[in-house]
Amino acid sequence: MSVDEASKWIDAHQLLVVSVLIPLVSALVAAASSWYSTRRALRVERTKMAFEGTLKITDYRQAWINSLRDEMAEFQSHGILPGNDPTKDREFYRFGTKIELLMNPSDPDYQKLQGLMYAFLSAANGDTFDKYSHNAQFVSICQGILKREWERLKADIREAAGEAGAQQSLPADVPASASLQQGRS
Repeated sequence: MSVDEASKWIDAHQLLVVSVLIPLVSALVAAASSWYSTRRALRVERTKMAFEGTLKITDYRQAWINSLRDEMAEFQSHGILPGNDPTKDREFYRFGTKIELLMNPSDPDYQKLQGLMYAFLSAANGDTFDKYSHNAQFVSICQGILKREWERLKADIREAAGEAGAQQSLPADVPASASLQQGRS
């Protein structure tokens, strides 16, 4: 069949061609549109689930940071309390053990922190000056650890927000979840 014959056939059967061709093209466009929309919706949902998972992990990490801060404060207050003998104070040992369990032994400040905790214990029978002599360094190490963990938490949130395409909606130093703002170091 030549082009002229095909053209004549289409002219002769124009109503048939139009009534078949228009629904066929419409069906193809609808299928392609549906396929694209579904793929896009799945991609958005996958990203949303990953972001929500990261936020849940950051909630747990924030609770861990809060717990570590509380244990450090309690340990320090028992360690420097005038007239208190930490060697006979069960709570002092409990706080110290909990700090050791909450901390990562690979943390760059773990050994210093542990050394200072045992220094509080060895100063137990000393005078008040002996107890206070370790206080500033203990507080400084604790602040460094807590600040580093806080920065890591914020970086994880920003990374997840960037992956979710929400980088612009996250202020520079405020986490995405309002519950994360409590207990900020």
